[in-house]
Amino acid sequence: MQKSFTEFSLQQLSDLLDSREISSVELVQSLIEYIKKTEPAIGAFALLTPEHALKQAQKSDERRKKGMQVNIIDGIPFGVKDIFDTKGILTEAGSEIYKGRVPEKDSRVVELLQKNGAVLLGKTITTEFADGHPPSTKNPWNPHHTPGGSSTGSAVAVASRMLPYALGTQTVGSVLRPAAYNGIIGLKPTFGLISRTGIVPQSQSCDTVGIFTKSVNDAWLVLQSIYGYDSRDKQSSEKSNSVTPKNQSIISAVKPRIGFLKDYFIQESEEEVRESTLGAVGCIANNGGSVEEVSLNINFPEGYKAQRVIQQSEMAEWHEHLYLKYSGLYKAVTLEYIRSGFPHTAIDYIRAKSIRTEMQVKALDALKSFDVLLSPTASGLPPSDLSRTGDTRFQSPWSFTGFPSIALPNGISSEGLPLSIQVIGKPFEEEKLLEVAQWIEAILGRLPSPIQD
Repeated sequence: MQKSFTEFSLQQLSDLLDSREISSVELVQSLIEYIKKTEPAIGAFALLTPEHALKQAQKSDERRKKGMQVNIIDGIPFGVKDIFDTKGILTEAGSEIYKGRVPEKDSRVVELLQKNGAVLLGKTITTEFADGHPPSTKNPWNPHHTPGGSSTGSAVAVASRMLPYALGTQTVGSVLRPAAYNGIIGLKPTFGLISRTGIVPQSQSCDTVGIFTKSVNDAWLVLQSIYGYDSRDKQSSEKSNSVTPKNQSIISAVKPRIGFLKDYFIQESEEEVRESTLGAVGCIANNGGSVEEVSLNINFPEGYKAQRVIQQSEMAEWHEHLYLKYSGLYKAVTLEYIRSGFPHTAIDYIRAKSIRTEMQVKALDALKSFDVLLSPTASGLPPSDLSRTGDTRFQSPWSFTGFPSIALPNGISSEGLPLSIQVIGKPFEEEKLLEVAQWIEAILGRLPSPIQD
């Protein structure tokens, strides 16, 4: 595929399609050729769907010829983590238990994307049931370091430019951390903003659909196509219907007010993460941003343990029927995690929920004085220990409280690995969050593709 196309934004690709400089079929075909060259060394896909994609692309081209394109993403390929149900297409959740499983319906999110003309090009690799042992997918920056998980394939496919955008899910840190480790944008919206109907669950109280892109504006454009209330999802919020985008593209904030979470997050960071984050804060302040250190007075280690109680309990409850029949087919890590949920009592669960409420109140109180909060996305660089997917402590608070958050690239480490900061916003105020994030992005810059021709 031409290098220029792999670096194009969604808006640029849409403009090319509208002007007929390239057709959707040509775009899909060129991506398929690029994937053929790149995928064998990376392993981002559980399944490619070229025939399905080309049929969708043909329909998109026909709509454009008639002036009937339905959305800016019409005709542009995407991928989804292999826990999103896709009608007539394998959805195996990275598990032998779901081997050969073909859903009869699309997940709500996939349905919405395809209604908006998006072209499904493949299912991306996930850890088993979005929790288990790391897959063999490689970090395109350095194959000897983890790419993160559990939305491993989606992050890697976007970072290596095999897809313009992809969807994943986050229960603890499975969007923000892979985005950080692969040097791209990862958006985890407010809990309840996007439907999880038709997505294999891990923890109903925390699971959130996330978006991987190369730019903040791309994440905004995708978000506009997939958010909204869904009565079939018991955790879907009717507040999501009030999040009405005012602009098709996001407009950067002007001199945002930023609360810097220095105490816990900087103290627990490795030196290079600490120094790069402090450097980013300095750049933001030098460019007119108002930055003030803030403490949330939250016991983050206690919150981390509380989220584990809820996550383990809910995962055990959902998997119980499968566990009783197929325990021998689970991978060891997944099996251990399911079993860890059975001993938790109702008291443990209720107490953990109370801790979450307390954290939400304190974070909201702090955000009264700021547009957003800022911290490192992860405590360290992508680990070289490929038996794990990295430290989830810094992403966990925003999954647990349900606050929207976005990972932004923050340069390259001395080892040639991506660095990242995360920006946290108020619930259901994604537009403000992304306005600030885009303003910061313009200061810190984006990272180039790690795949060099």
